[in-house]
Amino acid sequence: MASAMLFAGVLAVITAIMGGQKMAFEAQRRMEAALLVEDLMGDISTMSYSSLASINVLEPAGPFYALTTRQVFDEDLPGLGVRIRGTRMHVRIVPSTAEIGVTLAEAKLYIPEPQP
Repeated sequence: MASAMLFAGVLAVITAIMGGQKMAFEAQRRMEAALLVEDLMGDISTMSYSSLASINVLEPAGPFYALTTRQVFDEDLPGLGVRIRGTRMHVRIVPSTAEIGVTLAEAKLYIPEPQP
């Protein structure tokens, strides 16, 4: 009887430790993905406006994949009554090509079109 209670106690402790390790691993993955998406957005923000269209939609980014979408539209500046044409870049970090629906980190950036 005592050994069964001891076994149940040890099993509970092991389960708690394993759950904590799983959460720590997931947090580490998300932090790494957040750093990657920030780095990719930094690269995108320094590109010339004309080269934004040449960015690959899906490309490897470290141990993950970066899914980049591009949308051209006019943005209203609130209070000024001015519309500016530009491109919104949306980068999502996904675990793999098989898990495109799972987002680890994402960032959006609106880049105004240069005026002549």
